Amino acid sequence: MSETTAITWSLDLEPFEWIAVPTAPADVDEWRADAAHVFELLSAADEEMADDLPLSGGALDIEYALDTLLEFSAAIGDDLLLVAGLGLAGDWPLPVIVDVSATASDPGDLLDAAGARGGLPVAAPTVDDVAEGDGIRVTRLDLDDEGAVWAQVSCARRRDGVDVVLIWRTSRLELVPRFSPLLEELLSHVTIETDA
Repeated sequence: MSETTAITWSLDLEPFEWIAVPTAPADVDEWRADAAHVFELLSAADEEMADDLPLSGGALDIEYALDTLLEFSAAIGDDLLLVAGLGLAGDWPLPVIVDVSATASDPGDLLDAAGARGGLPVAAPTVDDVAEGDGIRVTRLDLDDEGAVWAQVSCARRRDGVDVVLIWRTSRLELVPRFSPLLEELLSHVTIETDA
């Protein structure tokens, strides 16, 4: 159960598909040991499937992956939650920011909340209805300072005065069609106390 600016909410994560990444003052050492065990099991499963599904980046450096996730979680602040997707064999962990906040008193529409507007995207963002629920999925492509193309996939919904936005960014564009459905499903697992 989490609380953000007087909003009580929870996120039901499927084991071995998603893992929440803590921030201080959570017991990071205990989380790290548990997460390392999960990552070792998933890495072993990936190696068994290596003939059918070649690992795109080679074997996972578990310690580096854990360090990176913890650093990312610490950097995004206390009002946001970082979760990591573990569901794509050979292509994990994939960090996703979960933002649950009260709808602004003068809000833009859901397109604004999902990041469909602003910036200088390479092309017009793609907007799709979320298969499960009443939200949208926005996929946009932007250039970074070095000229590399990055995709940002955001899933968002607005209900009962609360905005829920999930944000995932990657430079590996081939992962977008594979991971986007999992992001949509994750949105449906965010429960607000007022939903009950």
